Amino acid sequence: MFDNIENIKILSSSQGTSKPYSKIQNRKNNMLSVRRSGSVEFDFGDKIFRVSEGEIMFVPQGSSYVFKTVSETASGFISINFSADFADPKPASYSLDGFPESSCISNHFPNMWSIGTQAEKYKCISLFYSLLAYISNIESRNYADKQKFDIIDPAISYLKSHIFDCSLKVDKLHLLCGISDTYFRKIFVARFGTSPQSYIVGKRISQAQSIINSGDFDTISEVAAAVGYSDPLYFSRAFKKKYGISPSNMNKEILN
Repeated sequence: MFDNIENIKILSSSQGTSKPYSKIQNRKNNMLSVRRSGSVEFDFGDKIFRVSEGEIMFVPQGSSYVFKTVSETASGFISINFSADFADPKPASYSLDGFPESSCISNHFPNMWSIGTQAEKYKCISLFYSLLAYISNIESRNYADKQKFDIIDPAISYLKSHIFDCSLKVDKLHLLCGISDTYFRKIFVARFGTSPQSYIVGKRISQAQSIINSGDFDTISEVAAAVGYSDPLYFSRAFKKKYGISPSNMNKEILN
């Protein structure tokens, strides 16, 4: 979004304490709002952004939203209103942790722009472009991460369709993506927070519990096969490891 904007012009800058609540209809200009203290929420109807100290919110021109303070402490801000030609602007929030000039933006920008010398106004323009470059870099990294995650989509689609198949081979999933098994597992963990094997076991054992609770089975071996285990003993061990009780004893407790 911020890597393709033109005709940028700073219109105004202000600072102060946010109102407890306000409702904005069809915002006139684009805005970058830096949170100096406290926390607030921007509710755009389909999405809510919570913005806290050290973060910045982008609100596109034409947006309608509800704004409210959600922290007990006063919520201080500085805002920069600007015009620009965006391809497809959407509300977004970013952290300023890695922006080296964040202190200058938060503490000096409004006064420098409103009542500063011409040299200070030039400094504001430089700071503003540096801020846009910083946001653009964040978006580029996020896009790269998404692209990285997307590479394993063929395996994820296959996994979801065959997760209860006894013939499922975890060490073959990477072949569907054209990458090494090591790289596949690394991306999988980054995306789901767990290994492929643990993900599969979790889904299978949860499904097994649902089957046992329903009573719609004849034997534990039948339950094991239904969730992808050809070895009932291996299934029982995995089930007990998660729930602390064997599937047979869980079934007895339900029947009693």
